[in-house]
Amino acid sequence: MFDIGFSELLLIFVVGLVVLGPQRMPVAIRTVMKWVRTIRGLAANVQNELSQELKLQELQDSIKKAEHLNLKTLSPELAQTVEDLKQSAEKMKADLDKQAAEANQSIEEQINVVREANFEAHSAENNLAETKLNAQNNAESAVEKTQENATALQSPEPTIEDELSLDEKLASYIVQYHPAEDAPSETQTEKNV
Repeated sequence: MFDIGFSELLLIFVVGLVVLGPQRMPVAIRTVMKWVRTIRGLAANVQNELSQELKLQELQDSIKKAEHLNLKTLSPELAQTVEDLKQSAEKMKADLDKQAAEANQSIEEQINVVREANFEAHSAENNLAETKLNAQNNAESAVEKTQENATALQSPEPTIEDELSLDEKLASYIVQYHPAEDAPSETQTEKNV
């Protein structure tokens, strides 16, 4: 139907060159080649699907013929072969079911691992946020204490009465921690001074 020779291709190329020009001609050729590849791919897919359907139909027809002939009328060797095929099919089905179950189980395990990792990541983020908040609170309290200390340092010098009360407190602490038995007598301290 599409019997195109070299002279026809050359004529199409010259007409395309005149109509499109030398700048747009390569783009047009690439576009046409993409269309041709796409159409060929679709045709190959349709052809493969049709051949598979035909094979499936032939197999179904063969099974129906075997059912009509009734398997009991088959020779004992052929009946044994059919039984062997059924057993191997059941074994393959059991193996496939087992592999599917293992695959599902491994997928579930992987999902659980990912969930645990996600949970750990979220908890780590929460811990980091709490740590930052605690550090900020500690920094604010440290700033407040520093400001309080700075205001305390800026307060006026203690008076003589404050110093006397501090001396009395210090003396009471010394008496409390150093009983009179262990403390040196007043005469010894006066001699040392």
